[in-house]
Amino acid sequence: MTKIVETGYGKINLALAITGRRADGYHNIDTIFQSIGLADTITLEESDSFALTCSTGSLACDRTNLAYRAWQALCPYKKDNLGVHIHLEKRIPIAAGLAGGSTDCAAVLRGLNRLWQLHLTETELCRLGASLGADVPFCICGGTMRGTGIGEELRPLPNLPEWPVLIVHPHAAVVTKKAYALFDEKKETAPVAVDDVEAAVRCGDFDALLAAMGNTFEELVIPDVPEAAQCQQLLKSAGLRPLMAGSGPTFFALVPHGREGEVRRQAASWTDVDTYMTKAVHGAEGGVNE
Repeated sequence: MTKIVETGYGKINLALAITGRRADGYHNIDTIFQSIGLADTITLEESDSFALTCSTGSLACDRTNLAYRAWQALCPYKKDNLGVHIHLEKRIPIAAGLAGGSTDCAAVLRGLNRLWQLHLTETELCRLGASLGADVPFCICGGTMRGTGIGEELRPLPNLPEWPVLIVHPHAAVVTKKAYALFDEKKETAPVAVDDVEAAVRCGDFDALLAAMGNTFEELVIPDVPEAAQCQQLLKSAGLRPLMAGSGPTFFALVPHGREGEVRRQAASWTDVDTYMTKAVHGAEGGVNE
């Protein structure tokens, strides 16, 4: 039977500004997405029936899972009655602000498009993905992009160098919907210099990027989730510039050239958090046939 293996890369946001609540209940944002090497592996194999399985028992494999909903979205395009077994090998922490669910969804869309020979374009896949989750279109494409609207309106930017990235994830979760509700309760939030971040990305200027990075969710989530503040302080203690990933509670830091080994050793001593040393990557890979 035909089998396809897809890599679902996680993401960080080098800048994230919430710009307002929409009439449909969603929120407009202005963000700079960046793919990272921390990734899930998604295997799709022809089968007599449908099955979705996962290496992590705490993750439901039902219609609440975005990977399941990706399969549902592509079923109307199928030309036969063959089933598929989709297996998610999870490495990206769940509910961490790293797009773990969205990237699995994107990988299923890409993989089924190949497995079932649907010949849908990337634009068509992104349109379907946007109906499933705001981060899914970016995860379909990957790389470095500026996102507006709810995050689905994408404009490619030059690829970042493969700079090291340290991820610090606390043993806590943040529900994105609740994080946006905190924004609705606030009368005013600090500005985020998204244009300056884009300019630094275009120049590949590490120091300018660190100086400009910002995320509206930080001031909303940190007072509500003390574990997030702990992650922020750990990265500061290592002499790094921390930033929240998405809606949190995870934090990340870009690691200066030559400090990767030192920072890795420091992070190994931290308790009550999970740490991952990864890097910026250039985009989503095509599925591998097996």
